[in-house]
Amino acid sequence: MAFTLGRRLVLSLLLVLVVLVLSFSLLFLAVWTTSSAVVVVAVAAPRVRITVVYYTALNPAKWRDLVGMQLWTLVECGLAAAADSVEVVFSSLSDDAAGWQQLAEAAEFAEQLLGGVAALRVATHPGNHYEYPGIKRAFDLAAEGELLGESEEAQRRHLVLYHHGKGMFSTKGDQTKGGALLTVTPVVVEGWRGIVQRFANDSAMNKAGYITSPAGFHWYNFWWARASYLRLLEPPQVHDEDRFYYERWLGGLYNPTTGQVQNAGATDALSLCAGNRGRVLNYACPNTKIRWRC
Repeated sequence: MAFTLGRRLVLSLLLVLVVLVLSFSLLFLAVWTTSSAVVVVAVAAPRVRITVVYYTALNPAKWRDLVGMQLWTLVECGLAAAADSVEVVFSSLSDDAAGWQQLAEAAEFAEQLLGGVAALRVATHPGNHYEYPGIKRAFDLAAEGELLGESEEAQRRHLVLYHHGKGMFSTKGDQTKGGALLTVTPVVVEGWRGIVQRFANDSAMNKAGYITSPAGFHWYNFWWARASYLRLLEPPQVHDEDRFYYERWLGGLYNPTTGQVQNAGATDALSLCAGNRGRVLNYACPNTKIRWRC
């Protein structure tokens, strides 16, 4: 009898020991799993902030078709919903009652297209100063980060897309149905996911556009740039006598001490025109049949 009781006691102690071992094992597994999850969160890629700037002066004869097509493209490719902010800027040809009425109609039109999809802000400017209102808006948005005390790294992760109403006043055919607009848009706008990824993977890249100039701007003036780069440029000026100033502007680094602007060069630019995967330059006119979609 004593032997039987002793055997039962030993078996009971062994059972208790097994239960304790299993309990500690499960507890360790839970702690390890939780710790691993914390590590995964800690090393997750920092969030990219996207701002879209669209600018156009309004041609009374065709603005609805062109604006409608370009803004709806933002919706269809998913960029309107993905962007932290979509900034639409309109200007009229005249500062009179007709001009103001046109601006009001355009603002309402943009709200109808994007209001339920994007974080939308619309600005209107009477009178024609070429692309000054749009470029100024892009610059001011980039400069806001520094004023708000954002870190340099946060400003580098803030990407700005600038594009405009290409063909609004063209006399070379209907560019709302073909030509430069339909050549550039699929690459620079609709291909936004791949472009954002390229910025994330290439820390030396500050700007990307369809065709890169040796001076560091992008022909057609459809481009992406880091906010940290844009704030180093000259505060945009009104140049009614030189509309190409607003295209060259992206390639001019500004020295606030001397007030001088120097050529930024193109070593930090990505040329997308021929589907180039490296940060290389292409000064030749590309084959317009080539499309790069990501």
